[in-house]
Amino acid sequence: MSQKLARDLGDLVKFVSLPENEHIVEAAEDRVYRALKDGYIQYPPFDDERDVLIYPTARVIVEGVRDSRLRAKQAEAEEKAVNRELGKEKPEFISEICATSFKWKIESTGDLSERAELPLQLRTFDFRIRFENFLEVSPMFKSREWALANRFLSRGWVLVRRAELVRMASAKFRQIILGSRLELPPLTGRLTQSVERIQSQLPKKREYTRPEETQETAFPPCMDLLYRTLKNGHHLAHAERFTLAAFLNKINVARDEIKRVFGYSPDARGAGSIIDYQVDHIASKGSRSYDDDSEDTGYMPYNCKRMRELGICPVDKGDVFDPLCEYVVNPLSFYNRRAWEVSKGYKPNPAYYGKNWEKRQEF
Repeated sequence: MSQKLARDLGDLVKFVSLPENEHIVEAAEDRVYRALKDGYIQYPPFDDERDVLIYPTARVIVEGVRDSRLRAKQAEAEEKAVNRELGKEKPEFISEICATSFKWKIESTGDLSERAELPLQLRTFDFRIRFENFLEVSPMFKSREWALANRFLSRGWVLVRRAELVRMASAKFRQIILGSRLELPPLTGRLTQSVERIQSQLPKKREYTRPEETQETAFPPCMDLLYRTLKNGHHLAHAERFTLAAFLNKINVARDEIKRVFGYSPDARGAGSIIDYQVDHIASKGSRSYDDDSEDTGYMPYNCKRMRELGICPVDKGDVFDPLCEYVVNPLSFYNRRAWEVSKGYKPNPAYYGKNWEKRQEF
C-alpha cells in the first residue's frame, strides 16, 4: 500500500493528513530541515511500512515551499545519503536498484574467478552498463575519467566499478529532484504548517542593485579576458565578439563606448561602418532581461553552459578561477552580484556563497 501511495500525490496527501499518520509529516519536515541546515539526512529505521512515505512527503513539502535554493539543498542531501547508504550494499542489490528505479541495463562482469580471465586492466570493473544509461549522468561529473571517450566501450557497453555505479545512482536521484516538478493537490492542516515553518527558515533573498556606473572590476573572468584581449589590440573570434558586445550593452555601457572598444580590434581599420552596424544590431534586438521579466533591448550574452561548449570559458579551461562562477549561470548574474560587492566594499567570500546560495555549476 505504501508504494502505491508514494506514486499518487493526491492519495499521499490525504493519507499523511490523517491524525494517526502525523508522525510521517513530522519526520518529513525534519528531513527537509536537516537538508537545509546541515546538508545531511539520516534514513529512518523502516520498522514501520509507512516510513517509506517520509521521502515523498518531504518532496511534497519542498515543492510546496517553491524555492529553488531549498530544492537544491534537498537534492544535494539526498544524493549524499544515497551514496552513503547504497555504498554499504552488496553489488547485486546496487544493480537491482538501478535497474528497477531508473530502467538501466546493467550486467555483472562476474565474480573474481571469472574476471581473472579478463585483460589485467579490466579486472577491477564490477559491471557493464549500456552507454546511453551511462550518458544520463556522466556529464554531471567533470573529472576526465567520466568522459565516454576515456572509458572502455565494447558493443555499446561501458565498464564501471562498483563505487562508480553507486555514484551514478546517487547523482541520478539528485537529477530527478532538480529536474522534476510535482503537481501538488491542495495542502491542508499539518502539511501547510510544515511548508510555512520551512519557509520561515529560508534565508531572505538579497536584492542586488546594479551600480549606475560600469564597474570593470566586477566583470566575470570570461568578459574580463575578452575585454582586455580586445583593448590590447588582439583578435576575437565571432562568438567572442558577439557575447562581449551583448554583455557590455546589457550592463548599460553606451553604444558609442562599445564601438570605441571594438575599434581596438586589429581588423577594425576602415571597418567603422561595419562595427557600427554590428553593435547597433546586437544592442537593438528585442529580448527580455535575464534577471527579471521586464522588457529590455538587445541580445543576451551567451550563458555559462554555451560559453563552455564554445570553448571560451577561461574558468572551464583552468586558466583562471573565481568562486562566484560556481553560483551563477550567466555573466550578467556574476556582474550584478560582484558589482554589488564592490559597491559595498565587500571582498569575495566563498564561505558565504556556499552557505547562502545554490551552487549552479562545478569546475
